[in-house]
Amino acid sequence: MTRRGAIGSAALATAAATLPLTLSDAEAVNNGGPATVDPKKVTPRSLPPFRPVPAGKADAMTLPQGYRYQTLAPWGEVFTADGREIGFNHDFIGYFPIDMLEGGSSSTDALLTINHEYVNALFVGGDTKERTGAQIEAEMRAMGVSVVRVRKEGREWRIVPDARNRRIDAMTEIELTGPARGSAAVKGATTVRGTIGNCSGGQTPWGTLLTCEENVDGYTKAWPGTGYDAMHQGWVTEIDPFDPAWMPKKRTAMGRFRHENAAVTVAKDGRMVVYMGDDMQDACIYKFVSRGRYDPANRAANRDLLADGDLYVANFGNGSWVLLDYAKNKKLQEARAADGKALFANQADVLADARASALAVGGTPVDRPEDIEIHPRTGEVYASLTNNAKHGNYFGQIIKFRETGDDWTAQTFLWDVFAVGGPQSGFSSPDNLVFDPYGNLWMVTDNSDLSTNPIKAYHGNNAMFFFATEGPNAGKAHRFAIGPVDAEMTGPVWSPDGKTLFVSIQHPGEDSESLDKLTSSFGARPGSRIPRPTLVAIEGFPGWRV
Repeated sequence: MTRRGAIGSAALATAAATLPLTLSDAEAVNNGGPATVDPKKVTPRSLPPFRPVPAGKADAMTLPQGYRYQTLAPWGEVFTADGREIGFNHDFIGYFPIDMLEGGSSSTDALLTINHEYVNALFVGGDTKERTGAQIEAEMRAMGVSVVRVRKEGREWRIVPDARNRRIDAMTEIELTGPARGSAAVKGATTVRGTIGNCSGGQTPWGTLLTCEENVDGYTKAWPGTGYDAMHQGWVTEIDPFDPAWMPKKRTAMGRFRHENAAVTVAKDGRMVVYMGDDMQDACIYKFVSRGRYDPANRAANRDLLADGDLYVANFGNGSWVLLDYAKNKKLQEARAADGKALFANQADVLADARASALAVGGTPVDRPEDIEIHPRTGEVYASLTNNAKHGNYFGQIIKFRETGDDWTAQTFLWDVFAVGGPQSGFSSPDNLVFDPYGNLWMVTDNSDLSTNPIKAYHGNNAMFFFATEGPNAGKAHRFAIGPVDAEMTGPVWSPDGKTLFVSIQHPGEDSESLDKLTSSFGARPGSRIPRPTLVAIEGFPGWRV
């Protein structure tokens, strides 16, 4: 299973930027300056806080002058008391300050949650035509999520022992909640085994992870004899990193499709709203609205909020959200397959095939909706549409939309194109997004065919870009970082003080033909050339200030 203009001038590089650039500014923040910033109290500027780097193809992590990185939590590192190892192909990273449940926001001590999307058989268990049961088990153990406590000690981040360090993998028992629980759509199951295909995700205000299950269907043939059931996968799974005794929950009310992410926010009336993308060509964008309301003083109750709610699909033709409710939407009741058979018999069926449900009611197919994030200042929702070769969209774009009345539960919205990929802009195939508190957008790319597609020759390796979202340079891309050969950078997340940016380095060397013909050695152990997926902790940022 596999997933397959931005060089700034010297004038731009030396101009005033959103973040402080001078040494004196950096020292002021580092010595007692504010650790956090209220995004509504700052005025963002339109230039990057670094000198952009040119495109490159080196087997290295390339950063602007003044920035540095360290590798952290690479695949195969033992980190639990019972000898479990960090999983393979890191993706979404959740940052949970160790003091979060007490109202704190530590920027030097945290539980990180790391998604592990899939495995490369060449590196995990050995590449054989007839895979053994042991190899299949190794693959199942290498997927899922790692919960890892990390602490900054001096200039270095380190994994530290903690009873909460653990692995949730393809064999972990997980509870189903919501309308599909116990239904025929999931073959009567109330608990299932495992979470896999863990792509991007999200974090809730009450301190839980939403890990998103994306490409899950192919494992029925890949893992014969294991009892794997694809209908038990493809959901959003909620995990409490602080409470190992709390069984993870698959939230079936949020629908089953190729989940890329879960962008979480609290609406004006206290209901939870989650925006999600279905990462495939001609698929849709969704919104989930809880029925219950968030109570900051009742974490136990909040952990049940996502079990019940309404799922909507976006119609970009008229800027509306269409409810996917079997009892209320006649189009779902009347939907028929080519042979005339009803597509859905109840709400469980609707949710278990949310993609078919979305198309049946007029959801708009778009070009591979990957990450979706919410602007911290404006409340606008940004979505990366990676590409769609079927329609000649090889470079992708980033769109944004604003809910009517600035209410995330609204039934209508207006939308616009924020940035378009291609040689003229310098980037291609936008993937994961992350905002800093000033409202600047940072984006990583997902070009899986750079070595074979000549129209993307300008791009170099997958990269990370900075965009201002307001002002005269809004939507212009500035290249901040470049990943190693064959790799994607995924799942970026900031520490609360803005001094560390954690990024996953996924599948370096993926196009290697064999272990003696490796295309990358990034993240390899000393004395080895075998590349390893890993996190990198990037520093050199002065931190947030008002």
